[in-house]
Amino acid sequence: MKKPLNVVSDALKKQTARTLSVVAMSSAMVACGGGGSDNPTPEPDTASFSLAISDAPVDQANAVVVYFNSVELIGPDGPITFDVRDENNDPQAIDLLNYQGEAFVTIVDATEIPIGTYTQLRLEVTADSYIEMDSGTFELKVPSNELKLDGIEALPGVEAAYTVEFDLRKSLVDPVGQPNTIFLKPRGVRLVANDSVGTLFGTVSPALIESAACAEKIDMNSGNAVYVYEGDTLDETLLGDDADEPANADEISPYTVANVNYNEESENYEFVAGYLPAGPYTVGFSCLALNDEPETDENAEVFSFQAVVETSVTATEQTTIDIQ
Repeated sequence: MKKPLNVVSDALKKQTARTLSVVAMSSAMVACGGGGSDNPTPEPDTASFSLAISDAPVDQANAVVVYFNSVELIGPDGPITFDVRDENNDPQAIDLLNYQGEAFVTIVDATEIPIGTYTQLRLEVTADSYIEMDSGTFELKVPSNELKLDGIEALPGVEAAYTVEFDLRKSLVDPVGQPNTIFLKPRGVRLVANDSVGTLFGTVSPALIESAACAEKIDMNSGNAVYVYEGDTLDETLLGDDADEPANADEISPYTVANVNYNEESENYEFVAGYLPAGPYTVGFSCLALNDEPETDENAEVFSFQAVVETSVTATEQTTIDIQ
């Protein structure tokens, strides 16, 4: 049964919060009328930490519901644990498909932590997690019920705002010999600092959606996606699909993949790729993304690009492109 999303409880905020103290300046007057001296304001020994969840979607999934128990930061003085369960003490259920592109949901909200280097962030999830597809509902299994991600740097008085980006096309795996189970692996899950990433928004020409390369599709609105590669002036012949181990060692793998959907209000084919590190990018559009399996390297007969453009992303800003 799905549970409503909830904000972080007051108990969570109290768990790790520390009160910052500011030493007031004072002066001491001597009997002869001499001057005083100011005490310096000490440097803060905490930083404000917050964590949100976002998602890059996958085809053929109607819901991807993950139940979160806790968030753990591994720090210099041992782990700091944030209980993210709801007010009923149940794991917090988040349907990742509700937070696509630059949308997000906060699970740890502005909580003070000691400054220092945290070597790892861990998300504890439960066996209740599941995925809904047209073919049925399946168990969503996370190895050891824990996602282990990169760490963070907490600087004095600086807001440490981060987002966990689930690239479901990369992280969801249908294992051979294990029916009714889908694995959610950390290979497509990234931890990014919010002040270092931007958003790529774009439209795709209907002529590309309806090109001859797409003619064999039953539904012209399905299987359309943009593949986002880090860098520019790339060799287009080396832009690869979303394979774990490309057959060609020189093949360039995409940083992320974003679905292209028809917006009835704007009457445009649109996409959003959120949480991209600032820098140059190459973007390829394919109407054959349904043929792209993350476990295998597809060849040009079943996967190809109809257009490739270059762009760049600026931190904390949205870049707009039009793919013709």
